[in-house]
Amino acid sequence: MWFGDTHRDPKWAKILNDADLRHPETAFYSIAGDIVTTGLYRTEWDMFFGYSKDVFSNKPLMPVPGNHDRQDGLGAWMYYQLFSLPTNGPEKVDPESTYAFKYGNAIFLMIDSTQPNEAQTQWIKDQLKNSNATWKFVMFHFPPFNFEEPYLDIQQEWGGLFDTYHVDMVMSGHIHYYMRSKPMNNGKVVDSFKDGTVYVVSIGTNGNHDDIGEEPYAEKRFKDGQFYQYMTLTDKSLKYTTYNQDGEIVDELLIKK
Repeated sequence: MWFGDTHRDPKWAKILNDADLRHPETAFYSIAGDIVTTGLYRTEWDMFFGYSKDVFSNKPLMPVPGNHDRQDGLGAWMYYQLFSLPTNGPEKVDPESTYAFKYGNAIFLMIDSTQPNEAQTQWIKDQLKNSNATWKFVMFHFPPFNFEEPYLDIQQEWGGLFDTYHVDMVMSGHIHYYMRSKPMNNGKVVDSFKDGTVYVVSIGTNGNHDDIGEEPYAEKRFKDGQFYQYMTLTDKSLKYTTYNQDGEIVDELLIKK
């Protein structure tokens, strides 16, 4: 199960607790950055863990940092103090900021996109190239494709790797809206999920846009709302479901291999 930006929003905590009751079989949780609003304020982290203690005391949280967790360029040392994450990331970035782990027949690359892109490219390539996982997922904060400020540097630096080694889904936050793309390869929509990657942007706090423009590559979009994504995997299928703050299904996807 994963969320986009949460900003330690107390409303998000209720969504989390309700989601955990709804899906008690959940193996782990992820947040795609901006866990709190100001990452050097211990009170915000205390609030975050206070809201969510009944969930994260029993099941792992596998996050990535966002720009708010590394507020004002002053570093993310409190983030590193509060989490204990794998240290198998690139040598040229902070330990525990970028890491990879396997779960069942899937590999998850958890990337700190607030670190230099080029310092992580070879590591990303090695992880994807050397993996025999059936499913490949990547999570980082800044969404390569979005209506407001597409991250062309990420598209250019990592997009080719996602295409070459067939990443199934890239999950991000940062832009406060919901978007799930059609399968994409080389920046263009393709006909089949076996040939393209799905890019998703989601938020655990409220949307803040009056107009979200147009995105011809998008399959589903929402301007407002708080969401979480619940995914189940088998050897041959991925079931992806998005729920809103009321626990209603607002988006579904099934990919078969």
